[in-house]
Amino acid sequence: MEWRSLPEILDAEQLIERALHSAAKKRSGQSDSAARKLSSLADNLGAPLGAIVENFPSLDQLHPFDRDIVNLSVGLDELRQSLGGIDWARKQLQKLGGQFSSKAARARGERALQLQKQGYGRLTSVVRQVSDRLEFLRDTRKTLGRLPAVDPETPLAVMAGAPNVGKSSLVRAISTGRPAVREYPFTTKSVSLGHITARYQKLQVMDTPGLLDRPDAQRNNIEKHGLAALEHLSPSIMFVTDGSGTSGYPLEGQQALREELRQRFPDAHWLDIWSKCDLEQEKPFPEGALATSATEETGVAELKQTVIEMLLPE
Repeated sequence: MEWRSLPEILDAEQLIERALHSAAKKRSGQSDSAARKLSSLADNLGAPLGAIVENFPSLDQLHPFDRDIVNLSVGLDELRQSLGGIDWARKQLQKLGGQFSSKAARARGERALQLQKQGYGRLTSVVRQVSDRLEFLRDTRKTLGRLPAVDPETPLAVMAGAPNVGKSSLVRAISTGRPAVREYPFTTKSVSLGHITARYQKLQVMDTPGLLDRPDAQRNNIEKHGLAALEHLSPSIMFVTDGSGTSGYPLEGQQALREELRQRFPDAHWLDIWSKCDLEQEKPFPEGALATSATEETGVAELKQTVIEMLLPE
């Protein structure tokens, strides 16, 4: 899901100011001017609220990966409640706008102006009642817009492993063009999503936030983002191990994590990669593993070709 395509959302006061400005353009002095202004205000408040609800994808029809990511990032229930609150406000504006404009159309002089004033107050009050919902949706748009736009229908290879083992460097090294780098909300963690073009097809290559060898209950939301990709996107998995000791994570812990993921995803296409092979290693590379160095470009061409063969088998 490309969350960055969601249009900008105005806050309550911006929305009211813009709608009042549009209503003020309706000519005064005519017998139905109050009714026309009330109708204009209701329409210009309600239409943007309706657009917000329509622009967000149906939460029940989201791909399981996107649904997990939304839930981990902003909370699926709160998002659903906020969209429901906005839709309630839209319906209230439509109802009140019709009532007040109808009454004002039958009134004259001072009575028409009184109804206009009352209607303005009621209509703007409805928008202010959902100001918190609007703020949440504004924040949600920004938060989700920072996430990688993974296409669930495009073949995907995911690099998994402990933090700082060189996953993002390898994604950059094998990608066609420059990968998109997105920071996860409220953290300094980032993820790289690159593409490889081969045999007239586009392939996706993504790293994941570093995983630690620990139970799911102890994993943070950033780690769960990575697991969501592995669980819902059926990717080929490239497990990256740093045997140089420079990542800050013991080799034993990395190998335990590898075994956990191997057992957790037994049917996934699997490739073992050892990174930073230009540095002194704590132990010899295991048989069958691909030794790489993004810095020296060692094994990069072979890695790229292997990814293509994994994602596009002959």
